[in-house]
Amino acid sequence: MTDPDHPQPTPYVLDSAARADLEFDRLRTIEQVYDPGTEEILTRVNPAPGWSCLEVGGGAGSIARRLASMAGESGRVVATDTDPRFLGNIAHSGVEVIEHDITADPLPPGSWDLIHVRSVLEHLPDPGSVLARLIPSLAPHGQLFAEAIDVSAETLAIAAARAPDRKTATAFLEFATAVHRLMTLAGAHPELGSTLPVILTAHGLESITHQWRHPLVPGGKRGFYALTLARLAPSFQDHGLLDTTDGHLSSLFDDPSMVFPALPIGAAHGHAPAVGRRQ
Repeated sequence: MTDPDHPQPTPYVLDSAARADLEFDRLRTIEQVYDPGTEEILTRVNPAPGWSCLEVGGGAGSIARRLASMAGESGRVVATDTDPRFLGNIAHSGVEVIEHDITADPLPPGSWDLIHVRSVLEHLPDPGSVLARLIPSLAPHGQLFAEAIDVSAETLAIAAARAPDRKTATAFLEFATAVHRLMTLAGAHPELGSTLPVILTAHGLESITHQWRHPLVPGGKRGFYALTLARLAPSFQDHGLLDTTDGHLSSLFDDPSMVFPALPIGAAHGHAPAVGRRQ
């Protein structure tokens, strides 16, 4: 058992190679929880017909499909993932799916009018270096829209205050605190959502905006928390972070009558400089 007070690097905590039988359903629940806020910001960004858009870590493909509908037949949308098996169901002729590791594989410079990345950067050892690779691939005045989970004590307190009762707030905080500790052990960045604007500014983006979202999510056996707990329970147990053997959390998360705060997510958006902007 790992000592939580002496972190040791471990693999990505939600590696899609593990429990692939649950992963597609879990990705779909992520879409249900977070897509409304993502789409609200995309509506303000307003990708135009003909835009070239890159969706990094495409998940189950919902945002790539949305981008394709906005960019139109004259546009281009590329959805990437290190494991693109769950993107195979994209039913849109305007989406190209490629296997790609954003930490190592090359990107063409000056190519994208919009890059979107959600719930990827916080799981990487050095998100700043990944952004340093992404931003030069923006076209002049291209836009980067990044979203990252943030489970810091401050954001969790704000989210817990939205819970309908103390029982759901307590369950949420117990689970989210264990997620924070597990991500820390994995060498990830569980508080990235709050620092995204600083990182984007440091890498030369302009007109940066930042928004917090604390959506509520219902329970249910195939819901967001039940599926995520099923994926993470072995890691929680292995590292002594959360005792999942008594079933108290799973019984709450499986109950469709319960409502919980989702893990808080921060969204940052900025523009590349317009020097040399394409006509």
